[in-house]
Parts: sequence; C-alpha cells; structure tokens
Amino acid sequence: MSASLLGPAAPSFDEPLEMLDACHGRIEAQLKTLERLVEHLPRHGVDTAARQAIEGVVRYFTVAAPHHHEDEETDLFPALKAAVTGQEAASGEVEALVGRLLEDHRRMDVARDAMLDHLGKLLAGGAADLSAEMVAGLAALYREHIALETAELLPLAKRVLPEEVARRLGGHMAARRGAPMPS
Repeated sequence: MSASLLGPAAPSFDEPLEMLDACHGRIEAQLKTLERLVEHLPRHGVDTAARQAIEGVVRYFTVAAPHHHEDEETDLFPALKAAVTGQEAASGEVEALVGRLLEDHRRMDVARDAMLDHLGKLLAGGAADLSAEMVAGLAALYREHIALETAELLPLAKRVLPEEVARRLGGHMAARRGAPMPS
C-alpha cells in the first residue's frame, strides 16, 4: 500500500488479503447507511437522499459483496486448506473455521437477498419503511462474520499462504472484477 498527499492508498490486487480486509470497512459503511435509513424513512419517506442511499446499498450488495464471498470460497478457502500442514492440518481447526465461514455466507446471503428484495420494493413505492429488526439482523450477521475473519482467517492466511499463492489470489480477484491483472 502506498501513501500520497491524499493519505494512504487503498490496497491493490497485489495485496489481496489487505483488499479483503478493506472490503470489511466498505461493508460496515453500507450497514451504517441501512441503519440511518431506518431512522430517515419514517420522517422523510423515499426522498432523493434515501433513493440515492438505497441505490448505493443495492449496488454494493449485488456486485461487490458477492465478489467478496466468491474470492473466499473459490480461491482463499481452498488455498488455506492446501497450505496448512502437520499438526495444524491434523487438528481440523482450519477445516472447522472454513466450515463456519461458509455457513455464515449462506445465512448472510439469505438475509442479504431479503434486504435487497425489500429495498427494491422501497424504490418501486411498494414499501414505506425499513424494518429495524431486519437491518439489525443483517448487520449482526455481517459484523460477527467480519470479526471472525479479522481475528482468525486473515492472520492465518498471512501466516501460511505462500507469496505465489497470494499473487494468484490477487489475479483471480482482479479477473473477477474485470480489472487489470496485478504485476
């Protein structure tokens, strides 16, 4: 990651684990937008500000969030399972961690899809507000998952993944997004 007069640059595909971690911050920003919408909609309805916020959340959760899961499920998780050896592999801890994260993804996908459906109804005029319980449930799933990835998954990946595997991960992430391949 390089710095400029504007502050630190966002991680690049040359730093795939840092990119995955930075994505967590973007997810958090979207969750906070949803929480603000819960308060905004009863007072102002789907005004211009709400419409723009909803469209941004929908765009993020229909494009970027699924890419994040695919990065992990298609590339990172199999690479991690292949990279652990010896006692660490025999303990089954990595297999259990990956299993837990995959189950989280399934639950998050269901909650996210329900939220996207509701947000679509808001944009179409078929709903008037946003359930605080629905937003809180989605936010709790994501925040718990992010905490687990931050505390366990990413440190493990940084420790065990060979540099060439991380480079390949970055290349796959770039290709998935139609971005130039890292050098």
